Amino acid sequence: MSLDKLQENLLRRAAIGDLVTRSAERFVDRIALVAGDERVSFKTLNQKSCMAAHAFAALGIKKGDRVALMSHNSLDYIYCRFGLAKIGAISAPINFMLKGDEIEYIINDGEPKAFFVEDSLANSVLEIKDKLKGVQIFGCFDFGKAPIPEKWVNTADFFKGSYPVTEPEVIIESNDMATLIYTTGTESFPKGVMTSHLNYYMSILHLACDVDFRREDSVIIDIPLFHVAGTTVLNGTITFGGKAVIGYAPDPNNILQKTQDEKISMWVYPPTVYALLPMMPNFGQFDLSSLKKCVSFGAVMPRTVLDTWKKFKPEIQWRNYWGQTESSPVGTTSTPESFEKNISSIGIQDTAVSVKVFDEQDREVAPGVIGELVIRGPAVMLGYWKKEKQTDKTLSSGWLHTGDLGSMDAEGNVFYTDRKKDMIKSGGENVSSQEVEGMITKHPKVAQAAVLGLPDPKWIEAVTAFVVARPGVTLTEEEIIAFCKDSMAGYKAPKRVIIMASLPTSATGKILKRVLREQYSEKK
Repeated sequence: MSLDKLQENLLRRAAIGDLVTRSAERFVDRIALVAGDERVSFKTLNQKSCMAAHAFAALGIKKGDRVALMSHNSLDYIYCRFGLAKIGAISAPINFMLKGDEIEYIINDGEPKAFFVEDSLANSVLEIKDKLKGVQIFGCFDFGKAPIPEKWVNTADFFKGSYPVTEPEVIIESNDMATLIYTTGTESFPKGVMTSHLNYYMSILHLACDVDFRREDSVIIDIPLFHVAGTTVLNGTITFGGKAVIGYAPDPNNILQKTQDEKISMWVYPPTVYALLPMMPNFGQFDLSSLKKCVSFGAVMPRTVLDTWKKFKPEIQWRNYWGQTESSPVGTTSTPESFEKNISSIGIQDTAVSVKVFDEQDREVAPGVIGELVIRGPAVMLGYWKKEKQTDKTLSSGWLHTGDLGSMDAEGNVFYTDRKKDMIKSGGENVSSQEVEGMITKHPKVAQAAVLGLPDPKWIEAVTAFVVARPGVTLTEEEIIAFCKDSMAGYKAPKRVIIMASLPTSATGKILKRVLREQYSEKK
């Protein structure tokens, strides 16, 4: 058999851009995406993704180049993500809630060749533009909300007929990096997770086998596409021929309205959303009869929330889901049957990965014993960008060490206990307590600060700061919250600040967060 290198590559590769191509061939005029009043067929989705691919290539973007994207969800954003995948370039999605120094750190660490932002975010980027080393091309996603800065590329121009709809001819290996997603992790500074094309193929297999994604499903995707969760749900829905209803951001009224209008069959949200929706005053006015499956991720679903839903929709199939960016995010999923029996379980190991519980010496522990949850399989990341020591530590002994503590019973059911370090999961977002503490202690009136997540009916965990003022000054809760919001993403700012005369400490002077958690977890 005599094949050239491209033919040989195309013969058996696993590449994200090919998923869109094949779905267009299979489903053609079937509706793939809905955004506002616009309805996009699978054929059009692939054609516009190809246009974006050629547009990026014309700008000088090539295989292996990183392109940073900071925007709420939109059709153009999706076309660009798939377009970059088709030419072997690497999408580096950035949380649109981040601000100045936070953006600067990620851009300078990831070294993207181009940076495309939502038009309404352009001014905040312009303020730090001169500090963003290595960025050669700046561009905008045009939402019609703000002027496009002079000489910046407008992605809307990609789709006006200047670029072909033919498939780019690029050799892409299955283990090539597809995305560089920054995750807060357990340190103050975020780490870039290198995820391959093959990693995402494994996540799609998992969605079919463990989460029951089907061709007839309609799914709202308003969880942000800068998250691996949003990316995975989008990839799966398109691969299976389902309908993805794209939302700018999660909005309770929009979720209910779209579920009624588009006959949505599946929701994928953190518990905070499920807790909030039944509290809406007009909740009972919407027809949710199409809703059959609900997936909860980011934290264990509180029993009170499930009981509330059972009164309204007893027929819904519920699943708890646990994973992380480093595992693409394959980990564990509960079946509807196991969810009903034990809501505290995060399920059994997913298809194509192994999950075990290790002690500090990387030895598997006995059933029921708490240890660190570890993962192995083809969904595990390539590593952390430019952080070899942290990669080696996280992937030691040939397992992904998640930093999460849990246990497993004799039947393989996994139970989540706590984070190995002080990571807070608030409203579906990861917040580093160390990062928030570092910000608070920059306040001129602050002497000491400790930050932890306390149980909260809305946020599941509310970022809570315990602060000691410097001698002779008066400090208020409002001052600390405003100070944090001015300098970091709003979701990281404390929801509550408790001013204290002193913090509990050990004999060595270490702040005892355990004592604070015990004292304040039951207090309103």
